[in-house]
Amino acid sequence: MMKSYSKNTIVLLALLALVIVCALIVGLVKSPALTSADTKVSEPEPVAQVKTIKLQEGELKESLTAYGMVLPFPDKLTTINVPYTSLIEKIQVNQGQLVQKGDVLLLLKPGTDAVLQLEQAQSELNAALRENQLLQERIRLKLATQQDLVASQLRVAQAKVMIKNLAERGIGKEQRINAEHAGIIYLVSVQQGQIVPAGTPLLQLVDQNQWMVRLGIEPEDYQHLQLGQQVLITPVNTPVAAPVEGRIEIITHQIDPSTRLLNVFVRPVLNQTLLINDFVEGRIIIASANCLMVPRQAVLPDDGGYRLFTVKNGHAVKHNVQIGLENDRHVEVIAADLKAQDEVVVLGNYELTPDMAVSATPADNTGRGATP
Repeated sequence: MMKSYSKNTIVLLALLALVIVCALIVGLVKSPALTSADTKVSEPEPVAQVKTIKLQEGELKESLTAYGMVLPFPDKLTTINVPYTSLIEKIQVNQGQLVQKGDVLLLLKPGTDAVLQLEQAQSELNAALRENQLLQERIRLKLATQQDLVASQLRVAQAKVMIKNLAERGIGKEQRINAEHAGIIYLVSVQQGQIVPAGTPLLQLVDQNQWMVRLGIEPEDYQHLQLGQQVLITPVNTPVAAPVEGRIEIITHQIDPSTRLLNVFVRPVLNQTLLINDFVEGRIIIASANCLMVPRQAVLPDDGGYRLFTVKNGHAVKHNVQIGLENDRHVEVIAADLKAQDEVVVLGNYELTPDMAVSATPADNTGRGATP
């Protein structure tokens, strides 16, 4: 009887153990589903990809941009002409040509009117000499007085002076027009074979490196102009290593009727890189200051003001800033919580919010993202 009870008990215990094991297996199978249903999985914090530069402190120049042409100074422009009617036999130079002192510019012959003038003066001298000779014979015969001789001698002297003057002016022979100084042929006003009246301009010669820049300014910018202001001049069509520096010398007080602009004349300090009649850009420096400056794209509008972001400990920091001087590339930023060498965001700042996680890489010195 004791043996039978023990056997039944063992069977029951075995069945109970089997049930427990099955329950555990079912629980383990169902537990992932329960966990996914009952437990919320936290999403990773978004990280913005941005480009940054170091906040720089330096001199910022605010400028006014204008365009114009390179022209000779009026007081350095020499106009060559002749005082008598001439035939242009040969033109030895071209417009824009560089010439040295003594170079032959033109070959001239006296025109028909000039030759006739010389012949008339010679005839007048011959007639005066003949009259003087006859008058002296009459005085010897007591038929005239010394007073009559004085008038005749005056006529002879006047005729000689006229011939001498015409000869000194070159009438009667071929004339070579030479350059009196080195320079550039600015304008050739005549053609070969042309007969020109006395006083007609033949050509214009400008001293080398003696020209100015005429810039056209919008009338509303007149208030920013001052004599002596620095101007950086750059040829539009010719690449140069650095702009040519100049100073405002003349500010006109009337609107040019052809351009509707105000003309300003600038004298370059050195102008070896400038060409006469070249089209140039002039940046007139109207203000400058030592300040904290950033590329323009680093500053964003913000409810009537401005903001920029810096990066600190991997997170975006917002700064409310005021704008000072500015030019086409940089602006002055004014804020108490900014200092030199702060990491300023210049690319990707539109998507940032305060304290947002960021991954920053350096940008190049122009404020554009560096090429990977």
